[in-house]
Amino acid sequence: MKQLERYERQIRIDGWDQEKLFSATVFVAGVGALGCEVAKNLAMMGVGRLMIADYDRVELSNLSRQLLFRDSDIGRGKAEAAAERLREINPHVEVEAFEGDIRELGEETYRKADVLLSCLDNWASRRWYNSMAVYLGKPLVDGAMNGFYGNVQIVLPGRTACLECQSSLLIPREERAAECTLRRRRPQDLVDELKQHGLSITLEEAENLFKLNIKTVYDLKYFRPEKSNQEISEETLRLIDGLRASLVPRMPALQSVAATIAGIVSTHTLQILHGGSLGAVPTSLIVYDGLNSRLTRVKIKRDPMCIVCGENEGEPITLRFDTSRTVYEFKEVIASKLGLPDPEILYISRRLDDSQTLESAGVKNGDVVYVSTTRLYEPLAIKVVADEGDTASLG
Repeated sequence: MKQLERYERQIRIDGWDQEKLFSATVFVAGVGALGCEVAKNLAMMGVGRLMIADYDRVELSNLSRQLLFRDSDIGRGKAEAAAERLREINPHVEVEAFEGDIRELGEETYRKADVLLSCLDNWASRRWYNSMAVYLGKPLVDGAMNGFYGNVQIVLPGRTACLECQSSLLIPREERAAECTLRRRRPQDLVDELKQHGLSITLEEAENLFKLNIKTVYDLKYFRPEKSNQEISEETLRLIDGLRASLVPRMPALQSVAATIAGIVSTHTLQILHGGSLGAVPTSLIVYDGLNSRLTRVKIKRDPMCIVCGENEGEPITLRFDTSRTVYEFKEVIASKLGLPDPEILYISRRLDDSQTLESAGVKNGDVVYVSTTRLYEPLAIKVVADEGDTASLG
């Protein structure tokens, strides 16, 4: 009874069921500006169990918009620091923290959640998380922000568009270019790409970066030294830090906008957890313009050909390709047409070598190969239709 008194004002809302919240589990991926606000909201409203994940550490610049952290937290892992503060905010809520990349967590972790929330700041992780949600059939609420602007999309697997359906329109241009570029690049390509940004490095420096799997400007921005299994010299670390500081600065962020977008994410999460008693969740993309205090709903449709949630989900997609061409050329087509920059081709339990042709690997007309990538949870099945010539096409 004493515990219910904490939530007395929200219980007055028509359709509210506090018991549903007590028994709910929500996974929050990313506890930056948006994730901190969302997790705080859900903890205060009494969601029974929160699972939060982040690989990053608290920095001084976080303190202007990430209220779960204090000066004394600088240098600590965000997930653990946030979990500690959430337990203080509401000791009746169980909070589990995960330090590290969300892609390293097992499927069984996500199965425990009733709703998956995405408060991530990069498309590579958001695409993977989206594919996990669709695979498990779990509702996903995705929030994002940039300066005075933000957006929210709700993914109800099998019913609404997923993030991949609109990826060609929503992924920022620079990230889209990186996603459509095969990672089998030469060090000279990185030298040339940095030159376009007004930065100069030697071929030897580029070769050292390649050893760390840094092959594009995008890789530089999101490289995490602590996750590398290779020894990195002080000289190379200084080079990386210097390049990152000179590239496009981090995405601008405001606490007021984070609070607004987090409020929308939190509210629709509550609707999902209540199962309809608080009304139906919107199926449109919600776009927020903070400068003009404007909320706009943009109608989005499921893409029947989507590689994650399309109508033929579970069936191979068809790719017309000349099997006398090499596996590497096949990968280039996968990268450019599907936006999967790091494909590995699997056939009859074998990983195919780049230099061999599909034909010499035994791939025949109508055979199915599988594409493994860090952008999708499950390998993507592709039916190869032999088609002579230099062009390749889907469908």
